[in-house]
Amino acid sequence: KPAAEEFRVPSGAPSWVTPELIAHTLQVWQPYYASPLTPEDALAMIQAASGLIEVLSTETSHETVRGPRPSQQSRART
Repeated sequence: KPAAEEFRVPSGAPSWVTPELIAHTLQVWQPYYASPLTPEDALAMIQAASGLIEVLSTETSHETVRGPRPSQQSRART
Protein backbone atom coordinates (compact mmCIF):
# COMPACT_ATOMS: atom_id res chain seq x y z
CA LYS A 1 0.00 0.00 0.00
CA PRO A 2 1.46 3.40 -0.96
CA ALA A 3 2.49 5.85 1.73
CA ALA A 4 0.23 8.86 2.29
CA GLU A 5 3.05 11.15 1.19
CA GLU A 6 2.71 9.66 -2.31
CA PHE A 7 -0.78 11.13 -2.65
CA ARG A 8 -1.13 14.75 -3.58
CA VAL A 9 -3.88 17.05 -2.45
CA PRO A 10 -5.63 18.42 -5.54
CA SER A 11 -5.45 22.17 -6.07
CA GLY A 12 -8.39 24.11 -4.69
CA ALA A 13 -8.89 21.69 -1.81
CA PRO A 14 -9.76 23.12 1.62
CA SER A 15 -6.74 23.53 3.88
CA TRP A 16 -7.92 20.73 6.19
CA VAL A 17 -7.60 18.11 3.42
CA THR A 18 -4.30 16.31 3.90
CA PRO A 19 -2.43 13.71 1.83
CA GLU A 20 -3.31 11.22 4.59
CA LEU A 21 -7.04 11.96 4.18
CA ILE A 22 -6.78 11.54 0.41
CA ALA A 23 -4.91 8.24 0.87
CA HIS A 24 -7.42 6.96 3.44
CA THR A 25 -10.40 7.90 1.26
CA LEU A 26 -8.89 6.09 -1.72
CA GLN A 27 -8.08 3.04 0.41
CA VAL A 28 -11.64 2.85 1.75
CA TRP A 29 -13.52 3.46 -1.49
CA GLN A 30 -11.32 1.83 -4.17
CA PRO A 31 -12.63 -1.71 -3.53
CA TYR A 32 -16.10 -0.53 -4.59
CA TYR A 33 -15.00 0.85 -7.98
CA ALA A 34 -13.82 -1.10 -11.01
CA SER A 35 -11.68 1.73 -12.38
CA PRO A 36 -8.85 3.34 -10.41
CA LEU A 37 -9.87 6.35 -8.34
CA THR A 38 -7.83 9.54 -8.47
CA PRO A 39 -7.01 12.10 -5.79
CA GLU A 40 -9.63 14.32 -7.48
CA ASP A 41 -12.22 11.58 -7.00
CA ALA A 42 -11.24 11.33 -3.34
CA LEU A 43 -11.54 15.09 -2.92
CA ALA A 44 -15.03 15.06 -4.47
CA MET A 45 -16.08 12.30 -2.04
CA ILE A 46 -14.60 14.16 0.94
CA GLN A 47 -16.30 17.42 -0.02
CA ALA A 48 -19.65 15.69 -0.58
CA ALA A 49 -19.47 14.04 2.85
CA SER A 50 -18.40 17.31 4.44
CA GLY A 51 -21.33 19.13 2.83
CA LEU A 52 -23.79 16.49 3.98
CA ILE A 53 -22.49 16.66 7.54
CA GLU A 54 -22.72 20.45 7.48
CA VAL A 55 -26.33 20.38 6.27
CA LEU A 56 -27.35 17.75 8.80
CA SER A 57 -25.69 19.54 11.70
CA THR A 58 -27.07 23.01 10.92
CA GLU A 59 -30.50 22.27 9.48
CA THR A 60 -33.35 23.16 11.76
CA SER A 61 -36.37 20.99 11.42
CA HIS A 62 -39.78 22.54 11.07
CA GLU A 63 -41.53 19.24 11.63
CA THR A 64 -43.42 18.59 14.80
CA VAL A 65 -42.42 15.37 16.47
CA ARG A 66 -45.45 13.89 18.13
CA GLY A 67 -45.70 11.16 20.71
CA PRO A 68 -47.99 8.16 20.34
CA ARG A 69 -51.72 8.83 20.13
CA PRO A 70 -53.80 7.55 23.06
CA SER A 71 -55.03 4.61 20.99
CA GLN A 72 -51.44 3.59 20.27
CA GLN A 73 -50.49 3.83 23.94
CA SER A 74 -53.27 1.50 25.05
CA ARG A 75 -52.25 -1.12 22.45
CA ALA A 76 -48.62 -0.95 23.58
CA ARG A 77 -49.59 -1.72 27.19
CA THR A 78 -51.46 -4.92 26.36
